[in-house]
Amino acid sequence: MGMQWVVIADKSRARIFQTDGELDELIEIDDLLNPEGRQSDTELRHDAKGRFYGKGERDQAHTAEPKVTQGAHSADRFSREIMAYIENANREQRFGSLVMIAPPEFLGLLRRQLGKGVERKLYRQLATDITGFQETQIRAYLKKHLSHHLH
Repeated sequence: MGMQWVVIADKSRARIFQTDGELDELIEIDDLLNPEGRQSDTELRHDAKGRFYGKGERDQAHTAEPKVTQGAHSADRFSREIMAYIENANREQRFGSLVMIAPPEFLGLLRRQLGKGVERKLYRQLATDITGFQETQIRAYLKKHLSHHLH
């Protein structure tokens, strides 16, 4: 039976657990942090907005609104880092199946980064935020929601 990984993530933290299928033997193997994910968009916006000039307006500049907030950019970058980590572990054959648990919006970001190899091993996805749970709470949550699904 291969190792199974459970990735529990949000925009500021990704906790990676492994199990051989026995949820009492769930072991946290890594804890990835994104400090920018904890800051608000206002705290992150330390640069002034860009300025642009319209056609024929040499003297009148307009303020450019960013299309993507800094927080959204940070979350997207962090989702790429998480999936790069998982892709690398997949190449090293460190897990046989994968469960991802994240808030709905962040789970969507993670899914967009899935490569075909990892996608084939994606066993289950749960759209909820449990990154702040203690390990005993995580085990209880997984037993309730996954015990029939882990093999």
